[in-house]
Amino acid sequence: MGFAERAAVDMFLPVSEAVAEGNGVCHKNLNYRVIPNFIADDMGTRQYEHFPELDQLPTEPFILFVGDLNSTKGVDIGIEAYAGLPDAPPLVLIGREFPETPKDLPPNVYILKSWPHDAVMQAFQRSLFTIAPSRWPEPFGIVVIEALISGRPVIASDSGGLPEIIVNGESGFLVPPGDVEALRNRIRLLLEDAECRVQMGRAAAKRATNFYTSAVVPQIEQVYSQLLSE
Repeated sequence: MGFAERAAVDMFLPVSEAVAEGNGVCHKNLNYRVIPNFIADDMGTRQYEHFPELDQLPTEPFILFVGDLNSTKGVDIGIEAYAGLPDAPPLVLIGREFPETPKDLPPNVYILKSWPHDAVMQAFQRSLFTIAPSRWPEPFGIVVIEALISGRPVIASDSGGLPEIIVNGESGFLVPPGDVEALRNRIRLLLEDAECRVQMGRAAAKRATNFYTSAVVPQIEQVYSQLLSE
């Protein structure tokens, strides 16, 4: 934005500190307040209809990746990390395919392509945990919140807005972007420690309440009320 345009804005509302930083908002003496994206309060507990896509899921427990199946989202990193794990449960990949989407998959890795959102939410609920190994700094990460609200821990890249969602070692783990070994070690830990998964799942569901509509929308309303009263 040009100087005149910026000067006309009373308050910027970036969805994360990473977005504020990336857009220079915090370096230009501009008024801003970080207010995250939000999801429906009942998204993790509502009763969904049965989608035929769900019949494609493994009958045994599985690890889940949801997102575009490209290198930006780190799908290749996730597959490589998984391939080095002996006797691991299946890895399910749900998302849009691209020309670069890996075709030569290790055993027990399944690409299920794009699904309806409600079916994806049910896949979260059936999974052991989710991985989100993005290479690029995600501005925020709705997929991560959807996993948390389903009571599932998330292993994600320590970049962009993701560290503002996941409490490392509590509701999930953060690993350096592109670090296959670090991702593999955290996957292994969650696979081997069922109690850790349960505890993190509970912490994940609790953490997700910070991003409920009922928690976030009042923050937006407060900003508008404040600006209108000035």
